[in-house]
Amino acid sequence: MRQDRALLRLVLLVSCAHAMVHLLEQSFASVELTVSAELGLSKAQSGRLGTALRFPYGFGALLAGIISDRLGSRRILLVYLAGGALVCGSMVLNNGHALLYVQLFLLGSFASMYHPAGLALLTTSAPASLRGRALGIHGVFGSAGIALAPFIAGVTLMAQPNGWRWYYLVLGGLGMLLASQFRRDFDTTESQRANQALSTSGARNAEQRLKIAPFAVLTMATAIAGIVYAGFLHFLKRYLSERFLDEADIVAGAVTDRADLVIAATQQVVATSNEVVSASVTATGTDASSSMYTAITLACGALGQWIAGQIARPGRLPLQLSLIFASNAPLLLWMTVAHGNARVIAAGLFAFVHFMNQPVYNSLLPEFIPAHRRSTWFGFSNMMGFGIGSFGPAIVGELGDFRQAYFVLAILALVAAALPLTLYLFVRHEDSTPDSSAASR
Repeated sequence: MRQDRALLRLVLLVSCAHAMVHLLEQSFASVELTVSAELGLSKAQSGRLGTALRFPYGFGALLAGIISDRLGSRRILLVYLAGGALVCGSMVLNNGHALLYVQLFLLGSFASMYHPAGLALLTTSAPASLRGRALGIHGVFGSAGIALAPFIAGVTLMAQPNGWRWYYLVLGGLGMLLASQFRRDFDTTESQRANQALSTSGARNAEQRLKIAPFAVLTMATAIAGIVYAGFLHFLKRYLSERFLDEADIVAGAVTDRADLVIAATQQVVATSNEVVSASVTATGTDASSSMYTAITLACGALGQWIAGQIARPGRLPLQLSLIFASNAPLLLWMTVAHGNARVIAAGLFAFVHFMNQPVYNSLLPEFIPAHRRSTWFGFSNMMGFGIGSFGPAIVGELGDFRQAYFVLAILALVAAALPLTLYLFVRHEDSTPDSSAASR
């Protein structure tokens, strides 16, 4: 019973840090319409700013994992929380998009520290029989963080016109509060005792070597799925804000970006009357209302993560992961033709299905990586998923039209779906050659 309480406490504490990292990850996408209006950014420029955040968020994970294996997860998690909070606070000093590139890059760098440390801590602490449920709770908190990002943005923008800097101050305050709570509650000796008690039974059977081929297959799948994930998330609010535009105008190219209309209107007001407040209200109204629809849409992902955590079972994980990725494709194709409130429904269903992959994937990966280097290899996995995935916003932004972009993402989802099925070939091969497998240890 004491071990169960220790595990639950650990899961909840780490899951709060997980929610925070996805608040940071989704922070710019939640205010990109207002930022684009104020700074006069095109859709392509906005996409590149999104990549500036997501690139280090992914590629920094490997280094964070290596350091975490040496210094311990607790220290890495504290650095991530405090550093991310400080960068958020620095947004009040921003006066242009050049500085914003630097700030978003730093924010992504600190955020990259979470997944290698947090996931390694959870998967090492929880026995295999409970790992799926623990990761399901962990995933629900992450999805809640993603959904809260646009919700907090909407509330902030309603209260403070053109208040995207205030939005980042709110996030910085939340990060500092969590860092102080984390440091106070996460006593090192207690967590070590809990980890030892909880993982002793599983440690004997834990994988002690890296299985290169299946690990490579999984990381390739998550890299491709990461492009789909990031491309969908970055422009989701913009996609929903266009839901009532005339389809014929969009197809003809007369109207391709509602944010461009907001930017044009904003710049015209400033140029003719220098009424900056009136201009910002126009952009804020669009951004704030779209924020609420975005939050509702992304909240569907939390339900998907919870269900996936309940059904994730050893032996069925590759098939489950493949089916989840494959189910992304028809929903993305629906998003290419959806109009009006059907866009909210299509995007919500996509979020529900897509986010199911995370508890399943994170339950499957430990079967192929050594327990004593789990942070490192989780870091490599996140480098592939979030690092390669960081090009998603740039790809969608350069394609411009959502029909073309989501069609491309649907194809990528099908490619990702095919890869996990090959894991059964590796399992069958190992079962047929037990002697060589044992010898390699």
